[in-house]
Amino acid sequence: MSSGASAGRGSCAAERIGHNRLAHAAIRKTVESVTAHAFGVETGDVSARLDDDAGRLGVNVTVKLALPPLLLRRSSPETVFEQAQAARKEIVARGTAITGLTIGRVDIRLTGGKPRQPKERRVE
Repeated sequence: MSSGASAGRGSCAAERIGHNRLAHAAIRKTVESVTAHAFGVETGDVSARLDDDAGRLGVNVTVKLALPPLLLRRSSPETVFEQAQAARKEIVARGTAITGLTIGRVDIRLTGGKPRQPKERRVE
């Protein structure tokens, strides 16, 4: 090998050939976490399915809302639909910022009736 060939190898990190990949599960978990934050629920109350939306990331999320927020909406100026619209915008903005992927369609299915459980239980 000539000295010119060995000097060129590794001379600049930016010139290295390679690629980055985000695993499907990592993207799905990220979307679930962003969605949980947007709705103010636990991550376990959100499930996401990802698909192709004409070259963009299509997102389908199901959110289990606790009863108190649903019942309190009468005193809130926002309807559940308005809350979902605001959450959709947050999912797109934060999801894109975190993953770097272009998020297209975001379908949200709200399921309710899950009573909110206290986080800490004591056994006596």
